[in-house]
Amino acid sequence: MEVQRKVEIMRKMDLFQALDDPILEQLASNCREFALEPEEMLFEENTLETAMYLILSGDLLVYKGVKQIALLNEGHYVGEMSLIESKPRSASTKAVSQCLLLEISEVQFNKYLATEPKALTAIIRTLCARIRTDLAVMSNDLQKANIFTHDIKNCLTPLGLVEMYLEDLIEVYTGETGQKKRSGVEDLEKSFEVMEIVKNNLMTMINQSLMNAKKIKVDYQKSSHNVMALIRETLEQVACHKNLEQKNIEITDFDKDAQWTVNFLDIKRVIQNTIINAGYVTEKGGTINVDIKSVDESFQVSITDYGCGIPENIQPLLLKESITTKGDEGNGLGLLSCREIIQDLHGGKFWFESKVGEGTTFFFTIPEKASEAIKK
Repeated sequence: MEVQRKVEIMRKMDLFQALDDPILEQLASNCREFALEPEEMLFEENTLETAMYLILSGDLLVYKGVKQIALLNEGHYVGEMSLIESKPRSASTKAVSQCLLLEISEVQFNKYLATEPKALTAIIRTLCARIRTDLAVMSNDLQKANIFTHDIKNCLTPLGLVEMYLEDLIEVYTGETGQKKRSGVEDLEKSFEVMEIVKNNLMTMINQSLMNAKKIKVDYQKSSHNVMALIRETLEQVACHKNLEQKNIEITDFDKDAQWTVNFLDIKRVIQNTIINAGYVTEKGGTINVDIKSVDESFQVSITDYGCGIPENIQPLLLKESITTKGDEGNGLGLLSCREIIQDLHGGKFWFESKVGEGTTFFFTIPEKASEAIKK
């Protein structure tokens, strides 16, 4: 592109309005010009480079994980945050259409813009506008999530009617109404018990979510539970999940009297998420191993699959962003939830080890000290 055309585009940007035409011409001549094809990456999140880019033509998509942040076109610029902070990229950027870009290096930025107050003010205005937009989007998304959570609670109401029907049916099957006791009543009672547990767990999670949305402070509840009983109960209740059908789950023996102090429901969520993920990559007839041991004054639980493993390019991001390897079936939120529950709420550690083609093991630890205090 001719220098004069570049200057015309730059002149429309508030970033360069304080610069005279000769300076703009010098900058336009010295900066590297290059093109991107559709879907070609400009830079990826967490990469470290100090340069910003002016869009001379075309469209650029800025995104973080699966979330679109902005769609930029001619006259916009991108990458200024990393240049100013000298820190890794906070998001990824790729071309949507064929693009022509002008690169401003750190040296050029310091020479032409860093000492110009109006240019810096323009950057601040741009950053403020982006923050305002992000806050508006976040607020709207949060409101939608809260409404959805509230409506789920209402959708669970009919379960109360089902409970009454089942209670009446159990009375008939057990002979309490004067009839003969029938076979299968134990299965019916077990089904009723599981349904009540699931309903109560869902209601607890929904109520907690709604209270958080209202900024109501609620103490995080922990109590003493038998380690093996909690794990076995969770695995039994989740065994009907489609990812675990015709899959073998083997649990190593552990101290049957061991107690840990945890939030019962949240630890079940961690086990459910990790075992379902393991089932997703396990072939029918395959095995998933669950191991419990005591390590460095902590209870350590590991869940191992022997599937395809996690791609190496995904591994560094897996516990940082909502990234999934399940395609349309996943959203990447489960592992983020696990990390928060274990590390932030229980003072433990959550991590994984994976080899492509061999499988993956997810680990989490819960400190034993709190459990010892309960015994005392």
